Amino acid sequence: MKKKARKLLLRKYAILLLLSVLCLLYLFLGDWLFGYGLHNIPKVMNYLLYTTSEKVAAGLMLLCLILPDLLLWIKGGYPGRGAER
Repeated sequence: MKKKARKLLLRKYAILLLLSVLCLLYLFLGDWLFGYGLHNIPKVMNYLLYTTSEKVAAGLMLLCLILPDLLLWIKGGYPGRGAER
C-alpha cells in the first residue's frame, strides 16, 4: 500500500507543479502579447499577499493541502479508515 500511495502522491504533485508552470507561462505570454512586457508579472506578485491576514490564510490553506498527504506518505494510508475494510 505504501508504494502505491507514494506513487499516487508523486503523480499528484507532479501534475500540480506542471499546471502551476503552465499557468505562469500563460500569464507571461498574455502580458507579452498585450504589450505590458515580461516585467509586469513580478510587479503584480508583490501585491498578492499584502496583509498579514492574507499571509496567514494562505499558509493555513497550504497546510490543509499538505498535511493529509504527509500522513499518507508516512503511514501509507489515511487514519481512521478501519471501519471501511
